Amino acid sequence: MSNNQKAKTTLYFHCFSGVSGDMVLGALLDTGMADISFLEEGLQKINLQGYLLQKEKVQRGGLSGTRMIVRELEPHRQPLRTLPDLVKLVEESPFSGHIKEKACGVFHRLAQAEAAVHGTTPEKVHFHEIGAVDTVVDVLGTLILLESMGVDRIISSPLHLGSGFVRCQHGLLPVPAPATVELLKGVPVYSRGVEGELVTPTGAALLTVLASSFGPLPPGKIRAVGYGAGYREIEHPNLLRVLLLEEKEKFSGDKFQPFWPDKEMEFLQRQEILTVETNIDDMNPEGFSYLMENLLEAGAWDVTLTPLYMKKNRPATRLSVLCSPDLFPKLAPLIFKETTSLGLRVYPGEKYSLPRETREVITPYGPIRVKLGFLGEEPVTISPEYEDCREAARSSGIPLKEIYRAVSRAVEENNGKEKHMNEKNNGE
Repeated sequence: MSNNQKAKTTLYFHCFSGVSGDMVLGALLDTGMADISFLEEGLQKINLQGYLLQKEKVQRGGLSGTRMIVRELEPHRQPLRTLPDLVKLVEESPFSGHIKEKACGVFHRLAQAEAAVHGTTPEKVHFHEIGAVDTVVDVLGTLILLESMGVDRIISSPLHLGSGFVRCQHGLLPVPAPATVELLKGVPVYSRGVEGELVTPTGAALLTVLASSFGPLPPGKIRAVGYGAGYREIEHPNLLRVLLLEEKEKFSGDKFQPFWPDKEMEFLQRQEILTVETNIDDMNPEGFSYLMENLLEAGAWDVTLTPLYMKKNRPATRLSVLCSPDLFPKLAPLIFKETTSLGLRVYPGEKYSLPRETREVITPYGPIRVKLGFLGEEPVTISPEYEDCREAARSSGIPLKEIYRAVSRAVEENNGKEKHMNEKNNGE
C-alpha cells in the first residue's frame, strides 16, 4: 500500500440471530484483536464496582462462539441509576472524547425509549434491566474494544427480532419489547417466527448509535471474524457474527484501489450513490423545472427527466435523481412536496469516476477553464467550461465549435510541454 493510501476498516454486524450487549462484547473479543484482561483494565477506569467478567467458549447450533457474562456480586447493593447518574459516570471517566460522546448517546437513546413507552421523561427513568451494571459494562466495554480495533465505520445487517413474549421488570411484554421497537424506528427488521427475544434494548441502542447504515455486506477483504454467543440454545445458531473488513477507497483525498487486477482501474474514485426514481403522469409539466432547480440546490448530483408512456398509454415523466445516501432524508420530502408522487424507488449503488482537476489554458481567444479527467498520469477526457467558451465566441465572433477545438489544441500542447520537461528532469 502506498503512503498516500489508507485502508478503511469496516466492522460488519451480521445479526442473523439478533443482537444484545453481551453478544457484542463476546463477538469483539472472539475476533482475537483484544483480550479480556485489556477489557477489564479499561473498565477499571470508571467508578463501577460489584461485578465480575466471565468469558467462556460455548457451542451454539454446532458453531463455536464466545459467551460473555457480567456477574453482579451483590445485586441488592447496586443503586437504581438514572440517566443523569450514567452521564456523570461517563463524563468523570478518563476515556477519550469519542467514547464519552457515543456512550452518552447510547444511554440517552435508552432513556428516551423507556420514557416514551412509560409516559415519563428521560431524566426520571430508572434503569432496571437496561441500566444495571451489565448494561453499563456492555456499552462502555464495546466502545473500549472498538477504539482499540481502530474501526473507521460500522455497518449492520437488518435485525432479526424474534417473536413471542419476554418477562422483565414490568411483567410479560410482547417481542420485540416496546422499548426495542422505539429504538428501531427507521431500521430494517424482520422475524422468522423464532420464539424469544433476539434483539435487546441495549443491542438496539448500540447499533442505532454506532452503525452508519443497515444493509448487505460491503465489498472488502476479511481480516478477522468473531462470534458472540447468546445465553440460550434455539433452533438456529444463537450467535452474533462480526466481520472486520479492509476496504481501499477514496479516503481523505486518497485514491481508490479496488481488488480486481486491471491496473488502470486502480486510479478510479469510488462513492456510494443512490438513484431515486418515480413516474408521474398527473402533474403540471411547468413544475418540473422548478423541482429540478430545488433538487440541485439541495445537493443532488444530477436530475434527469425522461418521457415515457404508462398504463392505458398515458404520457408521463420519469424523475431520476442521483445523490449521496446521506442526502436522501433531505431530498425525499422535497420530491413529495413538489410533485404528485405517492412513492419513490430507491436503488443503492456505487459510482466510479476519474480523478479530475480544473486548469486554465491560454488560447488565441483568451484564457479558458477546462476540466481534465485523468487515468493515471494521462488526461483521457477534456471538458471545456461552456460559459468561458460562450463568452469567447461572442467576443471574438468565432463559431463556438472552433473555440472548443482551440481549447483541445491548447491542452495537448501544454501536456506535450509538461511531458518533455518531465523526461528532461528524469534524464538529468
